[in-house]
Amino acid sequence: MSAFVPFVAQPRVASSRRAFACRLLAGALSAGALALPGAARAETPLPAARELRAEARAAAAQGQPLVLMFSLPGCSYCEQLRRSTYRWLLRDGVPVRQLEMVGGYRLLGFDGQATDGAALAAHYGVHLAPTVLFLGPDGREIGERLVGAGVPDFYGAFVDRSLGQAREHLKAGTGR
Repeated sequence: MSAFVPFVAQPRVASSRRAFACRLLAGALSAGALALPGAARAETPLPAARELRAEARAAAAQGQPLVLMFSLPGCSYCEQLRRSTYRWLLRDGVPVRQLEMVGGYRLLGFDGQATDGAALAAHYGVHLAPTVLFLGPDGREIGERLVGAGVPDFYGAFVDRSLGQAREHLKAGTGR
């Protein structure tokens, strides 16, 4: 199996060609056009993001970032990461939440106002599923975001690096 996208985000200002390619790939993923043979769909659910401000503040009180996975319905790459990485982090006490980056996915944003998955994805500049953000209590990114599924042998190391960055940021900001 080969990787389909880089592990870490590219600069936030992408060329129009890259932005188009991201939207095209996200659409194909949501339609199931790029499903892996025999891949399971949503077999490994993660807790749904519902109230971001409260969830991020609770995470920060424990010295943890809120790990937020943006996914799409039927995304086999998202399922691969839920199964191989994020369910284990959750079991180890890391606050991991998932949200579908579609208009029908309703939640409360960091401002306490109702929003949806598509609007939140646009706010953070997320164009590809899966994308994972490491957020502080105010909703700012405090660890390097991870874009795509990457190569399974190395993905865990990138997660560990981003978690470490986020925890250090929280430690420095709270005086712990």
